[in-house]
Order: sequence, then C-alpha cells, then structure tokens
Amino acid sequence: MTALLLAGPSFLYSAPPDPIVLLLEGQRREVLPVVRGAIELLPLDQVVEGIGVTTRGDAAGGALTLAYGGREAELYRGKSLASVGGELRLLPAAVLYEEGRWLVPVEGLPRVLGPLLGRNVEWRAALRVLILGDVAIPRLGVTTYVSGDAVRVVLESSEKIPFRVLQEPGRVTVAVPRDVVDVRFTQERLTGGIVDTVEFLGGKEHLFAIGLGRRFQQVKAYEQEAPARLVLEFLAAPATVKPREVAGGAAAAPTPKPAAPPERPVRTVVIDPGHGGEEVGAQGPAGTLEKDVTLALARKLRAALVNGLGLQVFLTRDKDQELPLDERTAIANNYKADLFISIHANASRSHGANGSEVYFLSYQASDDDSRRLAQREGAAPSSGPPPGSDSALAMILWDMAQAEHLQESSALASRIQEELAKVTGSEGRGIKQAPFRVLVGATMPAVLVEAAFISHPEEEKLLGSEAWQNKIAAALMRGIALYEADQARRAGLLGPGPRTGS
Repeated sequence: MTALLLAGPSFLYSAPPDPIVLLLEGQRREVLPVVRGAIELLPLDQVVEGIGVTTRGDAAGGALTLAYGGREAELYRGKSLASVGGELRLLPAAVLYEEGRWLVPVEGLPRVLGPLLGRNVEWRAALRVLILGDVAIPRLGVTTYVSGDAVRVVLESSEKIPFRVLQEPGRVTVAVPRDVVDVRFTQERLTGGIVDTVEFLGGKEHLFAIGLGRRFQQVKAYEQEAPARLVLEFLAAPATVKPREVAGGAAAAPTPKPAAPPERPVRTVVIDPGHGGEEVGAQGPAGTLEKDVTLALARKLRAALVNGLGLQVFLTRDKDQELPLDERTAIANNYKADLFISIHANASRSHGANGSEVYFLSYQASDDDSRRLAQREGAAPSSGPPPGSDSALAMILWDMAQAEHLQESSALASRIQEELAKVTGSEGRGIKQAPFRVLVGATMPAVLVEAAFISHPEEEKLLGSEAWQNKIAAALMRGIALYEADQARRAGLLGPGPRTGS
C-alpha cells in the first residue's frame, strides 16, 4: 500500500511543458504555456507585449477586447468563439480567465491575431514556434551531384545559418539548430553505391540524414559564404582486387603493382542547362519551354557521362531556377572543370530552320543568324574583358585566357557536331562562332550546343521526347569521348586510332 502511494505522484503529475518560442520582427521570446487537458494555452498579455495591441478586459462580463490599427477583436470567457471585425471565428478550445490572466489556445491565435494585425501569424506545432509578422525565415534547398567516385551533397541557404555535421554508423546527419527553417526537399535516392539516400527528417533541429552505401569511404565537409551553403563530399573506397587462387587452394604471389596510369585529359565536366526560373528562353508552337528541355537534356547527359565514361559531372542548375550568365561560367571555374557544355534549344523566324548547331566563343559572329542567336541567348560585350574591368592590362590578360582554349574549343565543337549530325541530320550546318556571354571567362574549352529548333513543330515534338533526348545525350557523350581520345593521342597517352565515333 505504501509503495503504491509513493508511486502515485509520478502517474498523477506530468513534467512541465516545454516553452513555446515567439518569433517577432527582430525579437525572440519564450513563453511557458498553460496545459488544460490536452490543450495548450498562452497568456495573451505575454503574446501581444510590445507589438502595439491594446486590451480592454471585462472579467465580470466575460469578454476581452483587443484593438490594433483601427481594428478590433473580441474573446469570450469560457467560449471557443472570437469575433474579429464583426466576423465570428471558431477556436479549437475555450478561452479561459484564471488568476487575472486571459488564456487563449495557442492553435487559435493565428485565427484572431492574423486578421487583427493584418500580418502573417503562423503556429508551427512540430517546432513549437509561433510566428508574428514578417519574420525572415531561412530557405534551405538540397542539390546532389553524382560522379564515378564521389558524391557531392550541397545544402544551400538563403542566409547564413549554423550547421552541425555528425558521422554515425551507416549515415551522416546534418542538424540546423535554428527555430524555423523552410526546407524545400523531402527525399532523393542516388545510384553508384556511395550514398544511397538523402532525406529530410525534420524535427526541432531540422535533421537531414544521408544514408551511406557500400562503396563509401570518407566524407569531407566545408562551408561557403557566397552563397551560404554546406558542401559534403562523399568519397568512394578504392577498388580492391582479391588474389587469384592456384591449384591446391593457395593464393598466388602478388604481382608487382603497375605504374599509375597517366591522368585523363578530361576528368570533370560542367553542364549548363540554359535559362531557368522566370527566364524561360524560347517557346515552341505547342508551348514547350526551352528551360525545361535544356534541364532534361543536361540530366541525361550527366548520367551518360558518369555511367558511360566514368567522369565527374556537375550541373550549373539542377532545378528550375534563374541563374546569371556570368555565374554559370564561374561555377565551371570553381569546380576546375576540364570542359564546359552549355545546352540550349534554337529558335528562328524561318519556319523551315531545323537541325543542331554547336558554337564556340568569338567576338565576331560567323553570320547574321549567329549574331541574332547570341543576342537572344545573351551576348558578350563587343570587345574587351568582362564587365567591371576596364584596365588595359586586364583586357590583354583576359583575351589571352580566351585564346588559350580557342583551338580546343573548336576541336570539341567539331567532334560534338559530328555526332549530333548523325542524330539530327544537320551535317551541313557545321560549327559556328558567336559572342555568347555564357562562354565568356571560361578557363577551359567551352561550347554552346543548340540541340534543335524548338520553333520547328516537328523538332519541338522531338525535344519533348525522352527517347530522342537520350539519343542527343548519347551523341554528346560520343563527341566528348572522341575529343578526349584526340587530346590523349596528342599528349602521347594513346597510340594512333580511328577517328570516327561508334
């Protein structure tokens, strides 16, 4: 009997509730709720403190009036109703008046304070956060890049926020210790065996979990400031070879380790899907948008290069977002890419224009059509270095940087056009030059591919076809493979060989 009495309080009384965070413009407060049954209520005076709301309480009459900016709201003691500007609003539980305090169900506060203040009022129950007004909330997105021996997971935020990275058995977790973060991501499955899954688990610490694959060896993490992002590099374990067995079951003696193979001429490729976001690019007669086609082609080309050639590949954008032209080339430079491929879909006033074209950079366009195309896609300055530099020395150095890769860009464009022509039937178009802004400043061979004419009804249909997109991606991959073989042969890494693609 005594033991039962002693145990009684642990069943009768629960632990006090956690505080609720109030976020206002430039303020953060914590308020302890009052729990009645399964309902949490907040003292109203603590909620509206400092935001300019005046109150007139009439406990005897059972009503409380709130006033702000010429608007009024009324709460009624013991009732789950409120009146805001003469309109009745249902609350999830009754308003209470206890020990001189008006207590309002926290879930009902947005229904009263939102229209009263004329501002956003939001209750995020999972985070235990009540937002009042225009509070700046960081927006967090996730982008993944998969290559042969590495996976990059980038968490990019609209403002600088803290990250906490922890490696656990079978996974790596990233916590974001902020009261509120808007996450635009749920889950993604990856191939290649280094990282299996990336998912957002949520919770008060906004937890991300990255499931590790069988090939995972190590992870490296670092932060960047402009834009604010956390970069996680997941690296694969080196391949191991089991010793061959000889008769009798004994392992054969290890063979001498061969000399390390020479580095490939092409290891990293950055693909730029043209346009994005509000910048939709050209539009076909049936409404197909260039920005959608280029992203689909870029993703298929990435898969082809990773799986077919074992290259490390990054996209300048992997979602529908607007990206300045100069930033696209800067991304390629940042990744120290060996090649930069910008993908577009052509358009012409001539209804019969069709086929593919491949361009590399020049200040003088090959023809009038090329000049007009460069203007539409974003033309470079007529001469001189990129904007922001006006010194003669900068101009000379910049021109030299472009000239260094001119021959290689021409060779890459030629190889790609050869293979594209087999798919698009545009052997006569050849390669061209034009002052494309997106190619300016690239510190590697760079080309712009116009896959087909989106303005041509038949080619518009092809551009929207997944099977045809796969053919274009395969042709681009073959062109890049032929270019790499040419460069390897020139460097003495390969013997003479055929110069035709498969």
